[in-house]
Amino acid sequence: MPQINISTKRPLNDLIILSVLLFAFIPKLQANKLNKLTTEEIKSFHQCEKKFEYEVSFLGGNVGHLHRTLKWHESEEAVKATVTSSGKVSFLWLNSTYQQISTMQYSTQYEHFLTPDFSQKLTGIKAREMSAVMSNNGLSSKVTLDAEITHYNNENQPLYDIDTLGAQIRFNLLQGKTRFKLSRQASSKIENYQFEVVGTEVINHKKLGIITSIKVVEVGEYKDMALWFSAQHDHQMIMAELDMIFSPVVWLTHFSKNCH
Repeated sequence: MPQINISTKRPLNDLIILSVLLFAFIPKLQANKLNKLTTEEIKSFHQCEKKFEYEVSFLGGNVGHLHRTLKWHESEEAVKATVTSSGKVSFLWLNSTYQQISTMQYSTQYEHFLTPDFSQKLTGIKAREMSAVMSNNGLSSKVTLDAEITHYNNENQPLYDIDTLGAQIRFNLLQGKTRFKLSRQASSKIENYQFEVVGTEVINHKKLGIITSIKVVEVGEYKDMALWFSAQHDHQMIMAELDMIFSPVVWLTHFSKNCH
């Protein structure tokens, strides 16, 4: 039962998942040749049980944390996983807790991930209970928000929850993609993102030290969003700067991978 552990002594992190702090900038990436992954490569990148802990900070201070478990199911038929997350943020008048359970599955037909369903519960300033079921290969959704049902349709790309969105960004980077559009099913609307890989960047990660990362930015409506991924940490997101009410920074503080 091999294990990979990145542990730290400080607290952990937040409720939605993405981050920033840049130090030395390395030249922009050239247009990468796409790397179409084989079936075995796709399975190798999406297996085992992975646990993540994040710290949420604002103006240099810790304001919250997030715990996340990603469990890939052993199946010959499909690459699929269940994700459970819980977190808490406390900042001035903003005190919120977050819980979510989501499922994701790779579609061999469409060669991208799908979100079959997810549910979440928030307390605090944006308190809500929400669940969503996707259909029509992810292009349609039925959202139940505090007992009120709404149907959504997206013409060009599947609707994701936040966990599958992150998994698809990672998958696109593994294939060498440098520009791509993704959509997320929010509680009361569809949020559309336009992502670009701007280059590699050496960051002084306050938990993991000096890391050469891939920096991804949103160039559409959410231009204050930036994400950093590290090949030496399972190609996972290690830091994010979020476009939210108070623009927090999210840091990965602990990562473990257990394979049975």
